[in-house]
Amino acid sequence: MNAKLLLQRTQHADVISVAPIKGAIVPHQDSIYSANLRRHYEELSRFPDGFLAYGDALCSFNPVYGQGMTVACIEALILGECLAAGAQGLAQRFFRKTSALIDIPWQIAVGSDLQHPRVQGPRAAQGRFINWYISKLFRAAQQDDVLAARFLEVANLTRQPQALLEPRIALRVWKGNRRPIGATATPPCISSGSRTASGLTDRVGAWPIGLL
Repeated sequence: MNAKLLLQRTQHADVISVAPIKGAIVPHQDSIYSANLRRHYEELSRFPDGFLAYGDALCSFNPVYGQGMTVACIEALILGECLAAGAQGLAQRFFRKTSALIDIPWQIAVGSDLQHPRVQGPRAAQGRFINWYISKLFRAAQQDDVLAARFLEVANLTRQPQALLEPRIALRVWKGNRRPIGATATPPCISSGSRTASGLTDRVGAWPIGLL
């Protein structure tokens, strides 16, 4: 299916067909983005009343993974829950909950970038196992739609990463690696990134490549 036919079958086709172009298309590597960046406001002992950091101010990701807008939308839901519980200690509650949310997409984005030797950042020991297992999953997923769909669900934040390790999924990975398959995809290496001197910011250099 070519891109034109795919576009015709989406709900956005009518909007895109009449939307005016506001500027030139700019590749993200030519924009102001230069690294994955995460700020740990949840570790502050106090925060000014009446203010909140949100979206990219909390964490900005390599845009090729398409997770920034998803995370911002979920943060909005979290903010609604926090406001419903009252304004007392709003910032601290919001930052704690969003920190837990950000952990997963941060590991995916940073881990994928760290597979490239030119990207600076520590390679965690745990990443070696994840690296090995995901490489096997990718190999099996070339002929297994269930595995391919499960990985995309995790990458798109609709399932927890543990869903890749469920017994029935692991069994499909094992079975899929028993039969000969062609070249395999390069897996992401999960890592937690590195802290700056301030201790409140994680920064990991970016590399423009997708998860698959």
